[in-house]
Amino acid sequence: MPLRYRYKLLVLTLCCLLGSTAAMAQVEPDTVKRKRELPTRPTVEPQQQRHPPVTQPQPQPEVIRPQVVRPGEEAPKALIDRMFWGGSFGLQFGTFTNISLLPVVGYRASETFWLGIGGVYHYRSFRGERMHNYGGRVFAQQQIFENFLIHGEFEQLSVELPLMNYNTGVYEFSRRFIGIPMAGLGYRQKIGERGAADILLLYNFNDSYASPYSNPVIRAGFSFPFRK
Repeated sequence: MPLRYRYKLLVLTLCCLLGSTAAMAQVEPDTVKRKRELPTRPTVEPQQQRHPPVTQPQPQPEVIRPQVVRPGEEAPKALIDRMFWGGSFGLQFGTFTNISLLPVVGYRASETFWLGIGGVYHYRSFRGERMHNYGGRVFAQQQIFENFLIHGEFEQLSVELPLMNYNTGVYEFSRRFIGIPMAGLGYRQKIGERGAADILLLYNFNDSYASPYSNPVIRAGFSFPFRK
């Protein structure tokens, strides 16, 4: 190749190289600047927000509130605090000798109204013969004044009766059941804080031959609470 062509080729090659270098130098700052402007990803990610652990509510012990009693009202009482025990006895002399024992268990529905149940036992003597009666009764009492009360009761008794055998002229005994309603007045005297002693004057509405009572019927009794 002639020498002048070699010079031209060399010059053309140098021009191409210079043009490429200038273009690269112009493009590189823009690329670097664009890279610097881009947001960079943080090297440490923020911790995720932690929620406090959920605790189950604990059951609270039941609070027993005291009952409020208004002025003039009576505080409620348990059943045992309204119950009482006691009894009465009776003495009667005449054609018939009659000794009565009457244990009771009762309930004070209020301070003035009492009711209850009880047993009945009679020892009777008639012309040297001894008889025994037994049974049960229910009663109610209503206080009308400070110390006076009304008393009513009903007895169901198994009584032993002497009957004359006219063929032999000897008394023979037979047993039967009878009902005896009685009512009357009484006087009550307190014993201590809640005890009481009663004297009763009663009328027997079944004043028949089979009845162990003759009018009037007089009794003395007492009563005491189960729990003070």
